[in-house]
This record gives sequence, C-alpha cells and structure tokens, in this order.
Amino acid sequence: MNLLDIEGGLFLEFAGAIGALWGLGNLFTGPLQHWFIFRPRKLAQSYVYDFLAPCQELWITGSRGGKLNALLFKTENQPSRGVIAFFHGNAGNLSRWGHLHHFFTRFGYDFFVYDYRGYGKSTGKRSEALLYEDAMEVYSYLAKHYPPDQIVLYGRSLGSAFAIRVAASFPARMLILETPFSSMKDLFYTYYPFLPALFFFRYRFPSQHYLSQVAYPVAIFQGASDRIVPFSCAARLKASLKPGDRFFAVPGAGHNNLLFYDIYNRELETLLDG
Repeated sequence: MNLLDIEGGLFLEFAGAIGALWGLGNLFTGPLQHWFIFRPRKLAQSYVYDFLAPCQELWITGSRGGKLNALLFKTENQPSRGVIAFFHGNAGNLSRWGHLHHFFTRFGYDFFVYDYRGYGKSTGKRSEALLYEDAMEVYSYLAKHYPPDQIVLYGRSLGSAFAIRVAASFPARMLILETPFSSMKDLFYTYYPFLPALFFFRYRFPSQHYLSQVAYPVAIFQGASDRIVPFSCAARLKASLKPGDRFFAVPGAGHNNLLFYDIYNRELETLLDG
C-alpha cells in the first residue's frame, strides 16, 4: 500500500465521520427536536382546576382538529384595565401557570393563559405552523372581548415565539417578553458553538425576524445569569427593537426567578401603569 492509498483511506474515514456527525445532528434537530423543546404534562379531561381565585375555563378551537384549553382570571375589587394574554414556557400545564394570576391581576388586568397542543387538556397534532395558528386563534378570541389597546401580549421563554408572532400581525397595547430567544437555531448554537451551521431545524421559531415587524412598544426582561436561554441569545433581539423599546438586563437573575428581583417588578409595574 503506497502513501496515496493511505491518505485516501484516511480522507474517506474522515469524510465518513463528518457525514455520521451531520446525520446524527440532523436527527436531533429534525425528527427528534420536539423531545428537547416541549416538556408537557397532560391532564385528564375531567381534571378540575383549583386556584386561590375563581377562574373561567375556556375552550378555543384551533386548526386541523386542535382544541386549546384556557383559563381566564378576572380582576377582583377593581375595574379591569384590560387583559394580559400570557404565552407560557415549555414545561408543565395550566395547573402550574394558572397560579400566576395572583401576580398579574394585582396590576388591574384580567389574566388569560392557555395550554399548547399536547399540554394539559389541550389536544391536536403539533407543528410550528399549527402552534402559530393557535396563537392567532387565541388573539382572535380575546379581540372579541377586549379592544386592542387593552390587550397586553406577554411571552415567556418558549411562549415568546408565539407572542412575537401574534404581535407582528395584530394590534395590541404592548408586547412584553420574559427570557426570550432570538431563534431556535441561535439557541442551539449558543449551547454548541463548536458545531458547524449545517443542521436542519424542524422548529425554527425565527423570533428576531418577526420582532422587527412589531409596530407598538416592546419590552424585554432577561436574566443576566440565565442558563436556559443564555443572555447572548436574548440580546440578539436588540437589533430588532425600535427607538423607545426597552431591554432590561436583570443582574444575577436566572431563567425562572425574575419575579423575585426589584428591577423586574418595578419596571413591569411602570409599563403596565403607563
């Protein structure tokens, strides 16, 4: 065997290893990507919600057989200033997220939150397009009961992708984002910056693109020590903000504890009062 044969064999082995890595990577970012993004907990259809405040359980019909379970908490002891449409994070269900009612209704707003397909009691096949369509249906439902200048779109983590997509298409008072990411691709490469940008993504969620289309005020809250959505990934969204939009970096805060920081509570109250 001569030197050329050895070099050719090494090249083929190297190319084979790269091809295997590419195929394995696309398996995780393609067909299996949903396992890494969505962390739902299902609920029996007979499940009865139990919160400290009364709520109305609602059903919204989504596209292609989807049924979305939702909760609406009304303000107590004061007239409603509107509604906060809350698009929740990637884990749990309404039995968890509904407890935020006590935090948001104290600002004088009704609090609306719904479960995505496959979460809680919600049903239907899941895809990026269908999740966006569902978010539009949620807005359409709320728009029948509240004028646009009384609707606050609030997206947390995964839910920021849906809140931004709605805000790019429909009017509202403002868009508030908590621990958002610029895109699923950006988030992936924030975790794995050493990998080549050659992978296919089943779920892309290009939020930075849609955020640039939002015409009304936007505010972003991001923990400086967030390990789920690293600060650098959220900071990419600054490029899509307009003059007057706000980006609040919360020193020391992680992904799930912003409400324990004064800057978050103070600035959020100012935004909602404004």
